[in-house]
Amino acid sequence: MQKTIIAISRQCGSGGHTIGKALAEKLGVPFYDKAYMDRMAGDVENKDLSATNLLFTLSESTGMYDGYLLSKPENAAESRGEADIICQLADQGPCVIVGRCADFVLRNRPDCLRVFIHSDLESRVERMVKEHDMSEDQARHLIRNKDALRSRHYNFVCDTIWGKAENYHVALDSCAMGFDRCIQLIEASCR
Repeated sequence: MQKTIIAISRQCGSGGHTIGKALAEKLGVPFYDKAYMDRMAGDVENKDLSATNLLFTLSESTGMYDGYLLSKPENAAESRGEADIICQLADQGPCVIVGRCADFVLRNRPDCLRVFIHSDLESRVERMVKEHDMSEDQARHLIRNKDALRSRHYNFVCDTIWGKAENYHVALDSCAMGFDRCIQLIEASCR
């Protein structure tokens, strides 16, 4: 079966977001990311959806889950909230979804290609310094914190390990391959 839904997970600074957006443009399909999901959650009339998202939001300052969630509900990643939005978007047709545990939420769909984009730390630091006008120390700190937050969130919500090869169909080193080649390889993997 041809893969028409592409779910991309990525390390901070690896360019996964940029690769996903460029891939969606090349394929002529919708692109969905955190900003889109946040807008969708805000537009939903059911306020329980926003509350669900808050339960699974990691505090960037403490690295802990906000709120008073003492234990994870059974099947938390698939229960409600963003998971429902992700499934609805995938049901609408071909698309590229970056982050939001979409690879896990859509793991049982035969039309979904699950991709992980990574790169060595120094390449990611260099990229963040250039793109976000920050010092190397600031970039290194941001990358380590964001990756730790993503990992904890994914491991908590999905009950599996973020970045573990078995969870993805394709894992690409964006520094070694380059963005254009990553896009080509993902596109070829969809056939």
